[in-house]
Amino acid sequence: MQIKLKKRFLKQLANLPKEVRERIEVFVFEQLPNLASIAESGKIEKMQGFDDYFKIRFGSYRVGLKLENDEIIVQIVMHRKEIYRFFP
Repeated sequence: MQIKLKKRFLKQLANLPKEVRERIEVFVFEQLPNLASIAESGKIEKMQGFDDYFKIRFGSYRVGLKLENDEIIVQIVMHRKEIYRFFP
């Protein structure tokens, strides 16, 4: 699977606390590109009511993903209180 990162995601990632940022970076930059499918990872959950949108939990933070034509688009990372106002 191909991975595409949005500018918005990268900006938000830079502003996160260091320990959370490092965990997200390891998953998104090292583990996610090696997956054959989204179902292969136990961390990725489907968003209710949306077929192509997924989330990954990292403590109190969430990463929002979109699956489009065998390509994973990493769109957003925010605190769990805020993300559902902006994603999907």
